[in-house]
Amino acid sequence: MSEREVVVLGVRHHGPGCARSVVRALDRIAPDIVLVEGPPDAAEVLPLIGHAQMTPPVALLVYAPDRPKDAAFYPFTDFSPEWQGLRWAMEHDIPTRFIDLPVGVGLKERQATGATDGQEEAPSHQPLDPIGELAHAAGYDDPEEWWDQQVERRADDTDLFAAVLHAMAAVRAARPDSESSHRRREERREAHMRRAIRLAHRDGHGRIAVICGAWHAPVLTWEAVSSRGQAGADAATLKGLRSAKVVSTWVPWTNTRLAFRSGYGAGVTSPGWYRLLWEHPAHATQRWLVLTATLLRSKGMDVSSASVIEAVRLAEALASLRGLPRPGLGELREATTTVMLGGYDDALALVRDALEVGDRLGGVPDETPTVPLQQDFEATARRLRLKLEVEPRVLALDLRKPSMRERSHLLWRARTLGVPWGEPQRETSSSRQGTFWEHWQIRWEPDFAVALIEANALGNTVATASMAALAERASDVEELAGLIDLLDAAILADLPEARGALLAQLSQRAALSPDVHRLVAALPPLARIARYGDVRGTASHEVLPILQGLLTRVFLGLVPASSGLDDSAAGDLADGLSEIQRILTLLDRAGDEEDWTTVLAALSANEGVAARVRGTAVRIRLDRRELSEEDLRGLVGRALNLAAEPADAAAWLEGFLRGSGLALLHKDAFWGAFDAWLRTLVPEVFDDLLPSLRRGFAAFSPRERRKVAERVAALRIAADGSVVATPRLSSSRAPLVAEREALVLPVLGLLLGVAIQEASADV
Repeated sequence: MSEREVVVLGVRHHGPGCARSVVRALDRIAPDIVLVEGPPDAAEVLPLIGHAQMTPPVALLVYAPDRPKDAAFYPFTDFSPEWQGLRWAMEHDIPTRFIDLPVGVGLKERQATGATDGQEEAPSHQPLDPIGELAHAAGYDDPEEWWDQQVERRADDTDLFAAVLHAMAAVRAARPDSESSHRRREERREAHMRRAIRLAHRDGHGRIAVICGAWHAPVLTWEAVSSRGQAGADAATLKGLRSAKVVSTWVPWTNTRLAFRSGYGAGVTSPGWYRLLWEHPAHATQRWLVLTATLLRSKGMDVSSASVIEAVRLAEALASLRGLPRPGLGELREATTTVMLGGYDDALALVRDALEVGDRLGGVPDETPTVPLQQDFEATARRLRLKLEVEPRVLALDLRKPSMRERSHLLWRARTLGVPWGEPQRETSSSRQGTFWEHWQIRWEPDFAVALIEANALGNTVATASMAALAERASDVEELAGLIDLLDAAILADLPEARGALLAQLSQRAALSPDVHRLVAALPPLARIARYGDVRGTASHEVLPILQGLLTRVFLGLVPASSGLDDSAAGDLADGLSEIQRILTLLDRAGDEEDWTTVLAALSANEGVAARVRGTAVRIRLDRRELSEEDLRGLVGRALNLAAEPADAAAWLEGFLRGSGLALLHKDAFWGAFDAWLRTLVPEVFDDLLPSLRRGFAAFSPRERRKVAERVAALRIAADGSVVATPRLSSSRAPLVAEREALVLPVLGLLLGVAIQEASADV
């Protein structure tokens, strides 16, 4: 390299072959400054790259402090060429600079146009895929395979960057002229990078190394930068650009987010494989197949050491036949399928997720700039020994223990802040079920850092920010059920001040609400709070007065609110009746039971009440053992008489049949009326009602349906509509002994609910 020269190293982001070639090139040319395609806004945190605690993968996060969702990520990992170039410069005490267009410029434009808030990763690709174009010209269908063979597995990187520069120049020259927002942004980025190169030259740096995306390499050479009139053209391109105020920091990143399938434009298909190529280039084949065998064995598959050796030989043989210097992922997949999986590739998806991509989470130094809320969150997580891990982990928390209850509070508070770090789970193990146990699956995602930064405007600690978040949401909630959900969240997160404010708001809103249907929908979550609040040390007496007030208003208004309903509203209200019954069973309050009995009686007897609601009320009364056989026969007869509309009768049946089928097994009053009603239906009407009837009986389990069918088959309907049992015996039965028959028949009659004389006569 001469004393006044610029060398452009065009790379592919996150390519281990490129990264290795960059280090060799820097050793060879010994520049006195290294310029890297990256956000100049992050200059203050750039020195942290050399910190011992910095563990890739990580990402630069640049965001607007007043609108944190306006953010851009710039991911790096240890096999990223830019990362290796920056590390090389710091190890050799060489100055470095980011030279891309500032992130603040793009954010300012978005704010000016009123674009929707959102996070975006650093723009690093263009609609025209240059690697795809070159691969197609070389006769390859897969651009990844072409690049992997030509660059990543290249044994000799001599003149690699010169070849990349010429190849990209050819692709750029062949692309069609077009005018688009992407093209204009690309021109501004390249103008800014050229200006940064000229600035480095004016600052006295003669040996300049530029590390940039391969696409930009042809327009960043010294010939392009110093050509006549280029400085003026670049100034005109950048004229008038303004930048928003931004803040930058480092956040941990994951292998999954480096992969193409995460939506990251500059991602790679197999970051796990690329890491192995970076760390063990000479023995990548052997190590990969050993890792594959270990993974398959952990899943219960039989893979011997001999299979590993044979797979290595097959992969190397395939590479040799194809003229490749070493096996790639294609050869390794074929060898794995053939030797380890017996020709079946079903388990390759497992290898893909666990090895080709992998779950690796980076780390950043303690000195990394963070907002106060993030500091408090991370400090609390450390105190409670909850690690921010990308690998999913299951937690079983016994809420009777203070430390575990604190963990639960942190997880619930995080969810109120828009950080779903933990997902509540249902536990099937009987030893850890019950109200004192809580089960979670926790998994950390890089995006959660942005959510914490955004929530910092609500408060500097997790507790204060969570309370402010609930208060903010409560002001926008119109439904009582939504307000109760927020109250539930305040209790779960142990936020007493928020709980008190929500209780006051709920009490006021409930007293003014005229809509009985909304009051019914609000009852179940409020009852759950009243029933299980004490598990968390929350006095249920705060909730019970509100619940009692709601129940009283529901009981008074339920009958008038049950008429004139469409099918959907009637179904919702019928579900509400069942919920009220469940609530009263849980709370066990005698006074409410008496009022509820009165309401149910009015609902079941009032012809103006929606048919499905009436049917549900009758069924609840039956399950509560409030109906005699005669009462049931009368209610069923009125609902299924000839004068009733068939559609109303079917709706009544839908409500009545909800619940256990076995409870109806011996209710002859119902089966007789039901049979008589069915006989009156003409075929056309029966066909129309069949879907509704099926829905009613579909709630029964298969065993219940079988028992009901057997019971109905054993019934005989008399001319007056009464039901007569007709026990059926096999024609091949042995003769009955009179003495024994006399002993058995009374017992059978008692069990079947049939008079002894009738049973004896039938037999």
